Amino acid sequence: MLIVLLRHGLAEEKDGSKPDRERRLTREGNREMKRVAAALAKLLPDAGAIFSSPLIRAYETAEWVAKAYDEKLTVETTATLAPGGDFGEFRELLRRSQAGCAYFVGHEPDLSSLMLDLTSMHADAKVALKKGGCYGLEMKEKDRPARLRWMLAPELFGVR
Repeated sequence: MLIVLLRHGLAEEKDGSKPDRERRLTREGNREMKRVAAALAKLLPDAGAIFSSPLIRAYETAEWVAKAYDEKLTVETTATLAPGGDFGEFRELLRRSQAGCAYFVGHEPDLSSLMLDLTSMHADAKVALKKGGCYGLEMKEKDRPARLRWMLAPELFGVR
């Protein structure tokens, strides 16, 4: 299984005018995620699932991915991808998934922590994805550690 951990795009600032979970992608964030999603769909044409944090900025990011696949995939929200989600619940989601390639759209620092947990790696320094960046993990057996295959910055897709 190929696991794509994708960080949401550029979102509205935290200015206290609305709850964090209601912050949306900015105009630039939407433009960038449309481009990132289109590039990912070309690289990974056989994706079979998209899971998203229920927070609006992540869901909007996941919608761009679904659109890049001509909406053949539907976005499924899961609290396990919300900030502070449970890694055990994420592993259960992986066990239930039948997709050979799946996107999981969420937040930092959770996605990097999840990548380290799934790969049984550790980091002495801070590891983090930029907004719109992603990790690609290969998991051959669901009860064994995954292998980090790649980490992509949004700049590789011609944004920012």
